[in-house]
Amino acid sequence: MEPTDPLYLHPAESTHPMVVDIKLLGIENYLEWKRQMEIAICSKRKLGFLTGVVKRPTDDPLRADTGIHKSIKNYVLYTKTANEIWDYLQKHFSASNGARKFRLNKELEDLEQDEKSICEYFTELRILWQNLEIMTDWPPVTQVTPEINAWLDAQLKEQEERKLFQFLNGL
Repeated sequence: MEPTDPLYLHPAESTHPMVVDIKLLGIENYLEWKRQMEIAICSKRKLGFLTGVVKRPTDDPLRADTGIHKSIKNYVLYTKTANEIWDYLQKHFSASNGARKFRLNKELEDLEQDEKSICEYFTELRILWQNLEIMTDWPPVTQVTPEINAWLDAQLKEQEERKLFQFLNGL
């Protein structure tokens, strides 16, 4: 089998289930769990199975229950593909959570350096920014034009400026 084949398993890779740091408990930690799973699965070059781009061979039994709390595992027990599990979890746990966004924004507003080093303070800010960023559901850009590039550049500049002001406000 060619190393570029999505079914290829490198000799250094284990056939044991992948381990992530956290178990999916529900909406409260879905985004963090999802990101850890994406990183772990991308590192093995298998994300296509979750997104549905790569189809699982019909003679391969599904064993995709790693990192899911047993109370949630029962809901995905009878799904046929990793993509079905991924889509189910996304549908049920990734809904925009206004209360969580509010809490994260409030934490950003209240965060101050106090006795922390600049590095510790910035790390706390960055974690909050990243949590808010993954909760934002931007539509995919399918065609890039000069106008879209200019708009994206302006958005990025505004976002970086806002982060700078938040950083400076907490010093």
